[in-house]
Amino acid sequence: MKQKFFLGLTLLSVITSLRAQDYSAAAISAELKENAAAVLRRSSDKFIQKDINNGSYTVDYVVTILNSRGNHYAAINIHEDFFQELKSFSGEVFDASGKSVKKISKKDLLTIEFSFDLATNGRYNLYESHYPTYPFTVRYRYEIKCKNGILIYPTVAPAADGLSIEKADYILQIPTDYVLREKKLNTNIEAQTEVLLNGKQYKWSITDWKAVTAERFAPVRELFPIIYLSPEKFCLRGVCGSMESWATFGLWNASLFKGRDILPQKIIDKVLELTKDITQTKDRVKVLYEYLQATTHYVSIQLGIGGWQPLSATDVAKTGFGDCKALSNYMRALLKVVDIPSCYVVISTKNKRFFSDYPSFSQVNHVIVMVPLPGDTIWLECTNQTLPFGYIHKSIAGHDALAIDENNAFFCTLPDNNPLDNQEINTVDMYISSDGYAEFNVHSTYKMDVFERMYYKLKGLSTKEENDILGSLLAVQKPKVSNYKKIEILTERPEMNIYYTIKCDEYASKTGSRMFIPANPALLSLKNIFIGNTREQPIEMKSGIHKADTIRVHIPAGYVIETTPKPTEIKSDYGYFNAQIKEEDGILTYIQILELQPRRYAASEFKDIKDFYNRVENFQTSTISLKKVTASF
Repeated sequence: MKQKFFLGLTLLSVITSLRAQDYSAAAISAELKENAAAVLRRSSDKFIQKDINNGSYTVDYVVTILNSRGNHYAAINIHEDFFQELKSFSGEVFDASGKSVKKISKKDLLTIEFSFDLATNGRYNLYESHYPTYPFTVRYRYEIKCKNGILIYPTVAPAADGLSIEKADYILQIPTDYVLREKKLNTNIEAQTEVLLNGKQYKWSITDWKAVTAERFAPVRELFPIIYLSPEKFCLRGVCGSMESWATFGLWNASLFKGRDILPQKIIDKVLELTKDITQTKDRVKVLYEYLQATTHYVSIQLGIGGWQPLSATDVAKTGFGDCKALSNYMRALLKVVDIPSCYVVISTKNKRFFSDYPSFSQVNHVIVMVPLPGDTIWLECTNQTLPFGYIHKSIAGHDALAIDENNAFFCTLPDNNPLDNQEINTVDMYISSDGYAEFNVHSTYKMDVFERMYYKLKGLSTKEENDILGSLLAVQKPKVSNYKKIEILTERPEMNIYYTIKCDEYASKTGSRMFIPANPALLSLKNIFIGNTREQPIEMKSGIHKADTIRVHIPAGYVIETTPKPTEIKSDYGYFNAQIKEEDGILTYIQILELQPRRYAASEFKDIKDFYNRVENFQTSTISLKKVTASF
């Protein structure tokens, strides 16, 4: 009887285990399949912090791929660096019925140590699971050893674009006397807490989450539940700090660059020589910044104290290389020689706003220099050898930052550019032959953000690459480019002027005695910016522009103007459009202005926004009709 009892328990355990591991796609509810590209069947993450320096992170998850849109969920990328080391890995692929069809081991991972960084100890372990038919299921399990300091804990963020969730659990265990810091976005999920023998445990769970697909220009960061977690106290190779406030985080940063601003005497002498005849402080800053640009090169260096401590100014002077931290520290050392105070500024190139109530390492990824002057503040990007002095580039303009000197740390926000200062101005002389052949003489001016985009786009290209870029700037087929010239004005408000000629065999189309010419070959196409008839998510337009086009159409001999686009003006909350046209001495001049402001709009405004964009697109793609003159005797 006892044997039968244990046999029954064994059978029950096997049946329960089989049910718990039913990976067949048919077992997924219809509700979770709706709008989904993939379904996270179950996820079990566990992070255990053993002490201030060490911990372990185990991950075990199963995901079913429903269609090709979900293929990226079948891939995995495990990063190793100064802080984490992959200890074990396994994977398995299942067909639609849940039958195992392939096993994956650690040796199957593609490990990539190549990096654009000169000095780094990071590498990537990659794998992509494939199966000839959908749906199919993948399970991945791995363990990471965490070492050299615990700066942040893994984030609670299982939900993602087009992904449904059956069940996802995340467990965090920390020592008893540690303080957990938490920042929630888009959720009110509370952790289940438990007191352990030598610590405390937190558990977060998400179940039956229906897939959300991010619409174009949606504020993606607001669509999914996310919980950021980090310890209050931390150490890196014996250099300890606190995340109690941004000020304490700043002072920890200050401790890392303390005493690392010593320059060799020959560099000190060079600084004094460069500045000896300059009386204005701003001019001295400019000379030293240009010296930095001329004598150093940026390279990402992720060594030292977890990549957070800058190389010393002595090392940068010796090698000429450094990352954003090292070059910013070096720039400050140059300024210090001539008694110009400055701040070491940590900032994000990804997000404009910091969480003021939640300081964390994950919110900053870059360092620049601030030079406060009476009535003015100069911001220096030290990683770019060609950026104009004082220009605040697009990746940091208007961003929150933490300014740090040896004894202080304080919040600041960089100046933002007026969106309508981002200007593209095109003047095009269009010569049309009687057979539809066209030649365009183009002068384009780019300012601020548009300058920045074109500056890098046209930098360091071969002649063929250059011609390909220039040919793409006009809406013409098979362009032939010549006579290219570029003039750059590298100031705090930079601009670029380019001149070039494009010849095109097929621009105007002919039907009988009529010729049809697209009015604006330099148009900014708004086609299909917004599609569909309904909208559920807010619309976030992040970029603004002022675009002005003057097109002078030289009418071919033997033709007269039959119809032209009508002058129009569209004033809207979503932008501004104006088009005027006039004819004089055989030249038809079409002048168009388009202004788009960065703004956030409610989903209820979708129809009106779409209508504005469509009206502009319809007008700026209109044509000019010419008619052949019949000779009379």
